[in-house]
Amino acid sequence: MSREIICLLSLLLGGCVVMTPSASVTALEMASVAVTHAASLTSSSPSNTVQHPHDAFSGACIELNRNGSVADFVPALQAELSKNGVESRVYGEAMPASCRFTIHYSSAIAWGKRMFEDDFSPYMSEARLELRERGKILAASSYKPSVLGTDKWSATADKLAPAVRVLVKAAGPGAQATAKPAAAPATTVQEETQVFAVPENRLR
Repeated sequence: MSREIICLLSLLLGGCVVMTPSASVTALEMASVAVTHAASLTSSSPSNTVQHPHDAFSGACIELNRNGSVADFVPALQAELSKNGVESRVYGEAMPASCRFTIHYSSAIAWGKRMFEDDFSPYMSEARLELRERGKILAASSYKPSVLGTDKWSATADKLAPAVRVLVKAAGPGAQATAKPAAAPATTVQEETQVFAVPENRLR
């Protein structure tokens, strides 16, 4: 960085300081560390992660949790699974025997006020995802708010995305998918929640 640029930046901050090249490099390194640290405080990452090697998969059954979650939780979960090449189907009762891979979830809802709004609105404050094969846990991960809580009003899909990637990417090196993704899943409605229906033979 040239002395002129450093001087210009210093003027904008209230003074002109001429820095040596080594000092400039140090300043840039400090700025980079500060930006990285700030990003870690304002973005969420998967937590309480469990990963065991398993076969790759492109179809899964989701067990509907009736204990309450934000309205768009299931559609957001299915959308993120689809982005990672996994199509899914939701079951409100017992899973059929054809479901080799199943996804189970739980979540918590909190209420707060958005900026410049007077009314309280619900948002997902926590979530836990588990991938199982015939009841055995293969991978699991949780969403928790960032340290500063700036992602409180982020889209549900964005909050779930890191945890979903943990479940899908836990497959062992060189593993082959056990089923091909559905090209264009049909849409059905189950208990006022939009889900994507996939033929059962693709979930094996």
